[in-house]
Amino acid sequence: LSGDALASGDMSPPLQFRAGQPVGAHDHHRRGPTPLVLEGASGALIQLWTPDLGVRPLSAHDGRITVPRTGMDNYHALVARQERGGVKETAVRYVYQFDKPSGRSPVEILGAEKAALEIVPDPLPREHYHYHTDQDWGFLLRFHGRPVAQHPVTLETSHDSRLQGVTDAEGRVVLRIPDDFPGVEAGVRDPRRADFFVSAAYQAGDQVYRTTLGAEYRVNPGHWRSSGAGLAVAGIGLLVGGLLGRLGRKRG
Repeated sequence: LSGDALASGDMSPPLQFRAGQPVGAHDHHRRGPTPLVLEGASGALIQLWTPDLGVRPLSAHDGRITVPRTGMDNYHALVARQERGGVKETAVRYVYQFDKPSGRSPVEILGAEKAALEIVPDPLPREHYHYHTDQDWGFLLRFHGRPVAQHPVTLETSHDSRLQGVTDAEGRVVLRIPDDFPGVEAGVRDPRRADFFVSAAYQAGDQVYRTTLGAEYRVNPGHWRSSGAGLAVAGIGLLVGGLLGRLGRKRG
């Protein structure tokens, strides 16, 4: 794959999907439509990819987008595209919907080429799981479906943390989500959430591409879950299991 790294000289706001709630807002279990904001857009084409790889057009109202229910469970992909100042931009965000079983694997939607330049989670969090602070997560950088090796990738958060990595020979980079929520108290459950963005720019010939993957992350539960409590729960489980086993043998 030919192409040169793009010098970071474009200061325009990136095209990106951001959560519709304020930074650091508390988590509420959402069953209804997911509110999002598309930033940096000037007439972008917006699509919703469903788990069966169907594509539906969406529109933004004052930059705000409500993701409609599709009747399918599993991950969906929001994709926005636009060309601005000679740069082809793409923003992607994966959203999970709980609904009727789709019978589809997230591998399908991850493998589909949704944009020329794309950052793909490797892997996505499983159902009921989330990105958390102080965790390592992998991402793939692809151009027309092929890995981009030895290329810079940047991670930024709503709390103004910023770090950079470089993809390996397979186009994969592992980044640690910063533990940057302010005022976290040890031993106190903290349900806040915020956004992080993984971005990259790439130049192929005379054409410049820029892409951003947005996602939600939460406070690491390790701040309030002690290893001692976990061992105690495990010990109680073993004790109960042993007692039930003895009763079963007596009855036998």
